[in-house]
Amino acid sequence: MRQAVVVYAFLLFYGSLYPFQWAPRTEPLFDFLLHPGAAYLGKVDLVQNVLVYMPFGLLLAVWWSRRHRYWTALPLAVAAGTLFSVSAEIVQLWLPARVSSAADVAMNLLGTLCGALLAGLLRRDTHSGARLQGWRDGWFARGAIANTGLVVVALWLLAQTSPLMPVFGLWRWKQALAPAYFQLRGMMPFSLAMLLSLACNFTALALLLRALIKPGKPWWRLYGVLVLAVLACQLLIDGHTLRLEEVAGAALSWPLLTLLLAALGRPASGQLANGQPTYGQPAYGHPACGLPAGQSDPALRAACAAIALLALAMVAGELSPAHGGWRGGGFNWVPFRGHMRSLQGFTNILEFLWPFMGMAWLARQVSPPARHHAIAALGGAAVALGMFAMEWAQLYVPGRSADITQVMLACAGWAAPWLVEEWVLAHPPPAGAAA
Repeated sequence: MRQAVVVYAFLLFYGSLYPFQWAPRTEPLFDFLLHPGAAYLGKVDLVQNVLVYMPFGLLLAVWWSRRHRYWTALPLAVAAGTLFSVSAEIVQLWLPARVSSAADVAMNLLGTLCGALLAGLLRRDTHSGARLQGWRDGWFARGAIANTGLVVVALWLLAQTSPLMPVFGLWRWKQALAPAYFQLRGMMPFSLAMLLSLACNFTALALLLRALIKPGKPWWRLYGVLVLAVLACQLLIDGHTLRLEEVAGAALSWPLLTLLLAALGRPASGQLANGQPTYGQPAYGHPACGLPAGQSDPALRAACAAIALLALAMVAGELSPAHGGWRGGGFNWVPFRGHMRSLQGFTNILEFLWPFMGMAWLARQVSPPARHHAIAALGGAAVALGMFAMEWAQLYVPGRSADITQVMLACAGWAAPWLVEEWVLAHPPPAGAAA
């Protein structure tokens, strides 16, 4: 966890100090704390500051709560996040392209606080955390590996609902439904590539969710609730709209699931959730050591199908021409340069993290433990080369731009589940602890 805090702190400093064009300071050192800076800050800037510091507060609170009680870790996390934000604002005084302000510090503090409060939901010694963890234990396997699969689902959900700013009113619903209305009238094109990408993502997510849920639980009901919630959020979340491709993709995922489960032999729900493959053994709660030679297993086929669907969704979504017909004009080699000034950049980060995390989690679950290192390395190389080739191809796709950031995000997403496994192996639970 300490390594995750350090990495995220580095990314925050990188984003706060970019583009690193230094000049002598012209303002008093702490004078910015007396000026809110509201003249240049818009709603997007304020929300973005909150969103990017929420994971920082979450990581800090989780890290410190391993050594202290949660209610001690909470103020420590908020204080550390605030001190970090003030330090970044002070360094910005030597960057003419950046403006230091008390409003930035306040929003960063709020984001850290929100993230630290969310950490309470992960603790069993808080009232809300105990209730949530009780529900989670009734539906999913316990342990860090299963939690990683749940993080994949959470990242997908956050990618669909960011920036989490609901707006209520008839005018908002009209605005959100406008694209679907114009598509029905033939005044706006219907994208088959988007439909394919969405249908594949929905179906792959359902397969991953089915692998996580314990046997006997209605996985399809939870999947349906998630899909309906995401579609409803398109009507409520500021900046989102509802397109026919989204509705059709969600609807198409159900017959696709039916066909796939029939063809794959209907693996039991929860068959992969326990952190180890279950070839030829009980579907849940039983460790295994690998796939016997020549044995075909429904769980393996289901995982491979989900990985293929995620890959197909990525290709269809990234290589289809975008509206406008313009060309990006070159390959961006500066990480996160196009992700720092808009909420769409934050959403784009999530959109590239969760599919590759899902691929790696599924690959880890159905591969023999002795081959995990080889699969992680070879898969990482394939992801890096494949994503770089796809980004390079976007130089010739109208409306698309090539960015090294997408390659880095894909590799980070792929690496995350394997790093969690290494952490679990290095920190085994105490004897007699619950799994």
